[in-house]
Amino acid sequence: MKTFKQYLKEGPPKWTESLSTMLFDLPRAGLKDVLIPLSPAILKRIWPKPPRTTVFHLTDFTGVHKLKGLQGKQKSISAFFNITPRAIEYGVATEGGYVVELIADILAAAPDDLSTRPDKTGRRWMAFSTLINPIDYGHFGDGIGGGAKLKGMENDINEMMIEIIMKYADDPKFMPNTNKSWIALGKEYKREGKILSQIIKDYIDGMEKIMKKYSAKLKSVLLDYVKIRASKPDPDSGDVPEWDELVVNNFKIQKIHVNPEFSPDFDGDDDIDGFPFELYDDAGDMVDYITRTVQKIKL
Repeated sequence: MKTFKQYLKEGPPKWTESLSTMLFDLPRAGLKDVLIPLSPAILKRIWPKPPRTTVFHLTDFTGVHKLKGLQGKQKSISAFFNITPRAIEYGVATEGGYVVELIADILAAAPDDLSTRPDKTGRRWMAFSTLINPIDYGHFGDGIGGGAKLKGMENDINEMMIEIIMKYADDPKFMPNTNKSWIALGKEYKREGKILSQIIKDYIDGMEKIMKKYSAKLKSVLLDYVKIRASKPDPDSGDVPEWDELVVNNFKIQKIHVNPEFSPDFDGDDDIDGFPFELYDDAGDMVDYITRTVQKIKL
């Protein structure tokens, strides 16, 4: 078990990548791996009034301190409505053990893991395949079921990327294969930061135009779950995902809930980093509190 002092010495998780690497990493044929920006600025231009309510965020002690500095800002984080005791105890992107209760703007929500990836600036991205693939109860995290509503979006993305390739590539020798040509474009300008930055800007601007075109249907895919707030069980096994995922920002910390493993570190304390907290004897009790709180939400 890590002690309170050990957590103070730990640094942030090293799982982010530079955008210049992420955007050009298309390992499969086709465009299923292209990334959709879940940028707060873009999403709020598409739908200006996101739902705002109580959500929860799983982190470790170091993460609690980092969250304090992000309050009220545009940088987005992952959150949830539902989670299992196991996920709280073992963590997801961090060591876990600390659940932070927040009031936040919700930019995206799904009954399963959205598999979002932050770049080094903190902007979150989601693979197009996650957006359109059907929910597969046997393989949680594969998709959120938007394919039927977003027909035509892949073709628009393909055309946008072709325009960028033809604008910048010295020799688009792999055309009409957009996938190979896009990867080659990234390699061609890997060490030419100024041009690469312009390519990335064109990509983000192009994606925003496409997202605006599909704004009503995209909003339905990304936000309808906020009204439901409950994962459907596998029709055969009855299993549900270990957590759902929300992308939120502009949040305010309400309370910190501490898993039994770390409760002894705070016995007798008045607060944690200036915030009220509650200690638990069992992670299941924490999940019960989260469930009761989420069920009371009125939007």
